[in-house]
Amino acid sequence: MDRPETSPDVIRTEAAEPAADSAASDDSLRSLVKDLMVSFQEKSVPDLREIRERTTIRNVVDYREVDRLLDPGWAAAPEIVQFGDDPLADTLVFSHTNRPYEVVLKPADVFVPTDEIEIYLLDRNNGTRHRAIRTIPTLDCALEHAVYKFTHKHFDPDAVYQMSMIGPDLDKTTPVGDTDLTAIETVDQD
Repeated sequence: MDRPETSPDVIRTEAAEPAADSAASDDSLRSLVKDLMVSFQEKSVPDLREIRERTTIRNVVDYREVDRLLDPGWAAAPEIVQFGDDPLADTLVFSHTNRPYEVVLKPADVFVPTDEIEIYLLDRNNGTRHRAIRTIPTLDCALEHAVYKFTHKHFDPDAVYQMSMIGPDLDKTTPVGDTDLTAIETVDQD
């Protein structure tokens, strides 16, 4: 039998079928709610007085000023990156619209951005990242390498002569992501 509809906004309710075991489902629901409440009560709320401001690479580098020193097409920008299982790191990334790689400057200690810096090359075609230089002693020196060497129009990330810049631990497995060592060819000089 059709019921006449008095208004398009009328909500009809149909009688729901009773649960087969109403007492068991009530107990199960009570148990779930109790577990959720206990779970939320156990989590401690952080004290905002314990939170400190930290200096990172984006606080000490004027990347717009660095952009002015770069060859045309290159740009420097801060970026938050994760290296393997390590915590997120604030880095400075140099990228070019027509180059298949990016240069990533990562402080060895993310909260001391002016000390030792690790330089990574990110191969955008393969999605791999490897350390080009183990560490450079200061941020100023790392910026100089990035601006005048790695972003220079004659730099070739696959060239054999680049092996002299490779850090001693590149041949070891590192937790910084998928490392593709086959991108660098070696030639015997016999």
